[in-house]
Amino acid sequence: MRRAIFLKFIILSTNSIAVLLVFPYRTEAYIDPNTGGFFFTSVLPFVYGILAALVIFGKRIVNAVRNIFSKKNKNNDS
Repeated sequence: MRRAIFLKFIILSTNSIAVLLVFPYRTEAYIDPNTGGFFFTSVLPFVYGILAALVIFGKRIVNAVRNIFSKKNKNNDS
């Protein structure tokens, strides 16, 4: 059930991105020269935080994903 919902989400996301790439809007906006500063002060620390979490909890994440997608052999001896 979760996998089906996840696959629907992925398909919807890729279709939305494809539509935005095929039919771009013409925009006339001023980009502030300090936009790069915003990137370095907000987006990069978020990315570094995710990478740190992956390094710290990497084995737990891999084991959890492995348990989700592995085939379980259940012996029903009843």
